[in-house]
Amino acid sequence: GAVYRENWDNVQVAFFDPGLVGNIFYNTNGQNFLIKGIETSLVARVAAGLTLQGAASWNQSRQTNSPALISNNPASNNFGKPITQTCDSAGANCAPITNPFGPIGAPSANAPPVQFSLRGRYDWNMADYSPFVQVGVTHTGHSFTQAGSNPTIAQAGAVTTGRLRFENPAYTTVDASFGVAKDPWNVTVYGENLGNSHASTFTSTDQFIVEETPLRPRILGLSFGYKF
Repeated sequence: GAVYRENWDNVQVAFFDPGLVGNIFYNTNGQNFLIKGIETSLVARVAAGLTLQGAASWNQSRQTNSPALISNNPASNNFGKPITQTCDSAGANCAPITNPFGPIGAPSANAPPVQFSLRGRYDWNMADYSPFVQVGVTHTGHSFTQAGSNPTIAQAGAVTTGRLRFENPAYTTVDASFGVAKDPWNVTVYGENLGNSHASTFTSTDQFIVEETPLRPRILGLSFGYKF
């Protein structure tokens, strides 16, 4: 296993929010994160023919600073200062804006707090045959596709930016297989994602449509093998 603690400074973040920072894509540095975690794995032969395998991780990421976009327009009354509001061309009708770098305490992108897997396999002999049965469970916690304060689609009301922020939901999958081998031959029946989870592993609006990368659906299969 491992225990880790990392200071990740000046992280790059991508902006595109026409109503907030102008009609242009750009990347900038600024955010600092403190990342702490534990990960471990174990393989044990707990009885004759029975093997258990497990792995788990806990991960915590937390933004530790509060950077800001600085006005670089010399004609602005706010030149050289953090941008905290938007105003019309006359400098009136000002409204506060959300800091696009995000608040202190916000998590980093694509960082599930919890992940684990557990797998059990039992092998035995029967005359000249060697059958087995195996079952596995995998769980991945929720995460966010973007760090900072990029808006969610609910906040935006529509796909208004290629940098909308989504929450990837937690999901669990179950796999199982059984089979038998004899001399060089083997046959296996297997099932993947038996619960047919429909979770998205990543969502983006880079092409100005909502694009999702889904889990593979339930798969049932039969395989034959021959060793030579």
